[in-house]
Formats: sequence, C-alpha cells, structure tokens
Amino acid sequence: MAHDNPQADTAFVGHTLLLSPCWRETAASTGGPAMKPRAVSRRRFLAQSAATALGLSAFSYRRVLGANQRVVMGIIGSGGRGRGLMQIFLKAKTCPVEFAGVCDVYEANLVQGMQIAGTRAKNYEDYRELLANRDIQAVIIATPDHWHHRQLLDALDAGKDVYLEKPMSWSIEQGLEMVSATRRSKQIVQVGMQRRSAPLVLEALQVVREGTLGEVNIARAQWFWNMLPLVKNRQLKGRLNWQQFCGPAGPQPLDRGEYKNVSFLNWRYFWAFSGGNMTDQGTHLMDVIQWFLNDGQPPRAAVCYGQVYRLQPSETPDTFCAVFEYPKFLATWTLAYTNSYQDGWKIILQGNNATLELDNDGYRVYPDPGRGGKPLAASQQKSGSLPSEPHVENFLECIHSRRQPNAPVEVGHNAVLAPHLANLAYKYATRAVLRPDGKVVFAQG
Repeated sequence: MAHDNPQADTAFVGHTLLLSPCWRETAASTGGPAMKPRAVSRRRFLAQSAATALGLSAFSYRRVLGANQRVVMGIIGSGGRGRGLMQIFLKAKTCPVEFAGVCDVYEANLVQGMQIAGTRAKNYEDYRELLANRDIQAVIIATPDHWHHRQLLDALDAGKDVYLEKPMSWSIEQGLEMVSATRRSKQIVQVGMQRRSAPLVLEALQVVREGTLGEVNIARAQWFWNMLPLVKNRQLKGRLNWQQFCGPAGPQPLDRGEYKNVSFLNWRYFWAFSGGNMTDQGTHLMDVIQWFLNDGQPPRAAVCYGQVYRLQPSETPDTFCAVFEYPKFLATWTLAYTNSYQDGWKIILQGNNATLELDNDGYRVYPDPGRGGKPLAASQQKSGSLPSEPHVENFLECIHSRRQPNAPVEVGHNAVLAPHLANLAYKYATRAVLRPDGKVVFAQG
C-alpha cells in the first residue's frame, strides 16, 4: 500500500515517469556556501589531457603507485559502517593504508572516526574541504543514500578513487549520472557490494553456471529479523549540523512528533534520505539473483506491496513483498521485522533439477526428490561467512593496477535498479515497467 504523500523523487506526467534531479546547488540546500560550477582552468585542462593521452587517471597522473606503496585515504561519513570499513582498510594485506582525513556532520561520529584514524589525521565537517586535501588519494563514502550522487561526482572531480557504500544511488536518474561521470573520469570506483568478492558466493555462482539446478524459473530473496520499535525522545551525543546533513534533500524535520532526532538517528526510514530496506538490503540480494541468472541485468517490471506495521513513524515500509519480471524467470524479495525464525537473509534459486540456498552460513544444493518425495539431504554444500575484507583488498589492488574492480558502478547501478523500480511501484500502487531507454512507465496488469 502506497503512502498518501511519498517524498517526491520523480515527476509523474500521464503514464510516463520523468526522472527529475533532486540536487540544487544552493547555500540553502547544503548548509554551506553555494557550490560554484566546476570550471576547469586551461593549465588543469592541459595537464589532464596529457594524463589521458598516457592512459592515466587524474590520480595516477600525480602519482603512480608501486605494488606495495601506502595509500592515503579519507572517509566521508564515519558512522558505524564507515568506522567498520576504516578498521578493515587499516588491516589490509595488499598495501599499507593511512587515513589523513575524517569527515562527519555529527560530532560523536567525528570523534570516534578520529580515534581510529590517529593523531596525524585532520577532521572535517565539510566534505569538500577533505576532497581538497591533496595528500588524500582515495576516499570512502559511507554517508546516507541521498548524498552519494553529489559526493561521488565531487570526489571524481577532485581526482580521488572511491569506495562507495551501497546502495549506489538514491534514484535511477542519479545512478545513470554516476555511471556516466565515472566513465569519463577514469578513476577507480568500487561499490560496497561485498558478495561480488566473496569466495563462497563465487563458488555458488559456478554451481549455477555448470547447470546443476537445471532451468530456474523462480528465485526468492528474503530478510527477516526481530527488531524493537523506534525509541521516543532519543538524545544526540554531541553537536549535529542538521542543515548540512539534509543537503540535497532540502529542509527536513529532525523530530517527528514524540520521536526526537528520529530523522537523523533512523534516517534510512525516510524517503528524503533513503529507499529504505528495499534498496539497502535489496541491492545485495537482487544483485546476486541477477548476477547468477540474468547476466547482471535488471528486471523488466516490478510490483510491490508493503506497509508500516512496527517501526512508527517510518515512511518506508517495514514489511514488503516485491515481485520482479525477468525474461526467463520471476523473482520475489520479501522483508519483515518478525520473529527470529530464519533470522537474517537467504536467497533460494529453484530449478527443475535442484534447489540452491545461499545465506550467511554458506550454500547448499538440494536435488529434486521426485514427485511426492521428501526433501533430500544436500548433495553439495559449503559452510562459511561473507566478510568485507576480500572486497576491500580488491579495491586496493585496483588502485595500484588501475584495473576495474569487482563491483564497478555499472554493477552497482544495475543492482539497485530492481529495488528502485519496486519502490516506485509501491509509491504509485501500480506496475512499474523499465523501458530499454531507462525510463520508467506505469502500466496496469
């Protein structure tokens, strides 16, 4: 069931969805000085042209890294996920990593990020100042979804390689612009979809491609966990630059009735900042399904039903079921804050010869028991986990080699297209169809 007044991320004209930009480069939207058009001086243009002629990016033009040379990094968004990534980068085996800059608009996050980075790092509230630090070669962008587009483009313009947390984009149109800008820049951009580098998932992919499952016409993705309701009257642990946090979203309420600071502390549940769990977790799971069964390509259409049952005052649904149409199969994506039975995520690919289950415990292949038969024991299985370390190592290796990483922007964009399409179907309570030209139209039936 759609919300009566969803946060507008598109313009609806007739039956055609015209995707419209949400960014306005003004002081009012960023909480800081207006961002000037990115003019390129003649000297810089000639320097970049020379670098391009040599096959070098703006970064590698300044410094070509040796195989084990230290990578100096900065992080934009040192919240929980950002700090976790910092620790993984600092323990990397590919090469030494140093953090020279930490940026966050929330004092508590900034302090904790600086504790990890060390005393040599500089702290920033404005990410543009961090990007201006010429010592920084690569950045992690681990901010809320609505900032990914602007910050990626600015990082590319500053000549930085980027590890960009998923979901890659806040809207379909932004994703297209991010792909285009990355291709022009020749920088290395890795989207934080760690399953793309996980040995366990790669092994399961091989099982599917060997034809073990037979013809797969149905795929299921699910994520269940028990979660307490949102807390009223939560207090912040330090200063917050709320205007800067909102940025491209424009002015937004920080409090929602009795739920103090909820728009910041639980930003993922509000359309202005995020696509909710549909895009946050759906990016991971729908990517695996598309990768295994459809050469990574997005669906043709989607429908979605959802509701807010437990997480008031959330705007994005806490319970939903989406159905996606692909050329040779259907896929479902279901999420609920329910009891802990089957807690966590799972992907099920059901073929006419066998079924594959993939989750945090590994993968299992169950052969067809025959009509009326009982399920058989797994004929193939592999236990294990899905750490982020291989994905980080792959990014660092690509900084040195200048090869494309395992999850480039094209992969990140296609992965989040399915969840974006489902969110649009949910908001407008109809079937959303993705046309070959990238435009979305609504059709009944």
